[in-house]
Amino acid sequence: MIRYICIILFSFFAALSFFSAPSHAQKVPLAMSETETDLAARKVSADVYLLRGFGNVFSRGLDEMSAKLQKQGVPAKVAHHSEWKNIADQIAANRRKFGRRPVVLIGHSLGANAVLRMAQELRKKRITVQYMATFAATAPPPVPSNVRKLTNYYFKTDGWGKPIAKGKGFRGNLKNIDFSKSKTIGHFNIDKQPRLQRQVIRNVLRFVKGSKRANAEQTDDTLLPG
Repeated sequence: MIRYICIILFSFFAALSFFSAPSHAQKVPLAMSETETDLAARKVSADVYLLRGFGNVFSRGLDEMSAKLQKQGVPAKVAHHSEWKNIADQIAANRRKFGRRPVVLIGHSLGANAVLRMAQELRKKRITVQYMATFAATAPPPVPSNVRKLTNYYFKTDGWGKPIAKGKGFRGNLKNIDFSKSKTIGHFNIDKQPRLQRQVIRNVLRFVKGSKRANAEQTDDTLLPG
């Protein structure tokens, strides 16, 4: 019953988010001076972005993961899902100026949809996305061919979150992990589960801090729903 009530609330508020992003949403800095940009980029070892869903209210698990990654030395940034195009442009600008670095995209709900659109945009720019994690994507497009690994946490039934299909030319590693049988995990708290956060963080660190030839098959997808 709680899940159905949440779904009704979600459908009402989600429509609002498409018309205006909240004023308190964290904006990705795109207008730094050249000196500030150079200094910042030299400290960055990867482009790691986590996109929240509507209202910046129900995706706070992403903030928790970002803080944990930052403690590990990873420059993880959180933003509203409406920022996806600006972020894609920033990643492309970093690539042109500073060369190749790992790209990691994580999203929840509408943010999960948005990181997939961002990956599609990066494909047009010939930029590879090393790792993606999506939580309860509501209307996900297929994963594009420039993604090496995607782990999608979804609900086959009795929940709000869909599986993700392989796009044309995709030869990476795609795992759809179903949590519909869990009695305690739903759309609005799946990103806050400590076990899933640990799994995602381990995978991020493997790609960002591991070998340049980090193998998508060697990352952690062994966690079973429960």
